[in-house]
Amino acid sequence: MDDGLGSGASTRPATATEEAEWSDPGVDKGWEVGSAAGADSAQVVGGGEAGGDGDAGGPDHKTAPVQSQSSAGLAVPPHFQCPVSMELMVDPVMVATGHTYDRPCIQRWLEQGHKTCPVTGGRLRHLELIPNFALRSAIQEWAAANGRTMKERQLTSVTEKAVFHVRDDDTVDPTSTSASMADAPAPIPHCVLEAHEEIVWAVEATEGHLFSASADKTIRVWNTETRRCVHVLEEHTRPVLSLVVSQRHGKLFSGSYDCSIRVWDLTTFRRVRSLHGHTDAVRSLAVAGDTLFSGSYDSTLRAYDIATLKPLRVMEGHTGPVRTLAVLGGCLFSGSYDKSVRVWDTATLESLAVLQGHTDAVRALAASSVPHLKYVFSGSDDSTVRVWDAVNLTCVCVFEGHEDNVRVLTVDSRYLYSGSWDKTIRVWDMHSLECVQVLEGHVEAVLALTVMRGHLISGSYDTTVRFWNTSTFDCVGKFEGHDDAVRVLTSTGEDSECVYSGSYDGSIGFWSAPVPTNGAAAAAAAGAGFAGPSGGGGR
Repeated sequence: MDDGLGSGASTRPATATEEAEWSDPGVDKGWEVGSAAGADSAQVVGGGEAGGDGDAGGPDHKTAPVQSQSSAGLAVPPHFQCPVSMELMVDPVMVATGHTYDRPCIQRWLEQGHKTCPVTGGRLRHLELIPNFALRSAIQEWAAANGRTMKERQLTSVTEKAVFHVRDDDTVDPTSTSASMADAPAPIPHCVLEAHEEIVWAVEATEGHLFSASADKTIRVWNTETRRCVHVLEEHTRPVLSLVVSQRHGKLFSGSYDCSIRVWDLTTFRRVRSLHGHTDAVRSLAVAGDTLFSGSYDSTLRAYDIATLKPLRVMEGHTGPVRTLAVLGGCLFSGSYDKSVRVWDTATLESLAVLQGHTDAVRALAASSVPHLKYVFSGSDDSTVRVWDAVNLTCVCVFEGHEDNVRVLTVDSRYLYSGSWDKTIRVWDMHSLECVQVLEGHVEAVLALTVMRGHLISGSYDTTVRFWNTSTFDCVGKFEGHDDAVRVLTSTGEDSECVYSGSYDGSIGFWSAPVPTNGAAAAAAAGAGFAGPSGGGGR
């Protein structure tokens, strides 16, 4: 189904015609798990708020009454003992309930699949571990005063997964795993963290923060420098499908299967308002000037004034679910499963045109980032990409060559990139409107694309993230870390130094451009190749 209602990373959903995700009778199965805050009582879970920061006299001292003995018969104070091992803690960390454990013990507990607090049995709202520095200092002072030698450990996230850079012979480069890099003084260039309990549907990045939305009904806020989850926004009552940020207005907007849009303050990360009106899932969001636009499976768009958060208009015309939105100049473009692209004036909110030509659902839109190229591109289940003149509102070219559904589009200052179920990525020159390269290497459908400094990054059902040099079109990195399909990718733009991924397994990936070592740039090609642009010209 279109946005991965299944979870198999290596098995393609049957066919495009079977992907009527907006009416799937099983859409709720497995998603109504856990609990969500009520509509009027948003909860914000701060990474270090539960239990206080380093409260050495916190709840743990009540749960470990038995005193362990050292080899010399020295009794360990109960509040210095791990409630799991009953041994002296070396690296105490707090879970979401505020209880403290020794990192290796709680790590084993979580890696066994448990998502509850061992002491209380209560379900953990998140799996982030917060170092209890105050307790750690108190333990170290006690150990020093009593002649107890303690082994220092590297403080790393318990939920961090190993990331492997795979060579062209399918062997792992041991120098590129996150585990090996954890011992180095330099920051870890790549890591994948367990985060959400269900599929990650959307990711949005700003300078300093990453936002991830999931089928587990939550939005997580990540500090991109420390790679720590700093807030969990809980209020939606069904899966969160879409996100958009307006930094100028200091707001984050989230759209959900619960038919609502929640507005969050970017400073406090608290809910400002709930916007209602749609009668089905809010699948796409876009900001143009001072107006928020939403596209829904109810076949309508809605416009809201961002300053007042008042509704402005219901924009009707589509006869099928609205899947994707794009803004260029003073126009909003909406792509729908009704096979059309509609154009709206962002000031008057009037319909300007209906762009027809696709013979199947429109799932992806992208707008040219080059000022003098006023193009909007649409990708469809009919395996084509159409190029629309955003001034004359006419189709100027049809890109053919993909052999299956076009699922994702992205642009940089030179090229349009299209990813498809046919496992390939095609590169289209935005000036000549010709296919200049076909990138091959993924062994399953390409689901996600984004760009960063000098690279195109792709995510696939094959669970890998690939880096492609946009000058040579060589694959310069293939990374494994997610356990399921890579569903979404984002960055802060073409000049970004980092890229972020979200997966069907609920994990979040943090990625930097791979740096070849020992001159082995070719060895970093990761088993990928590229083919010439056969069958890729425009029509």
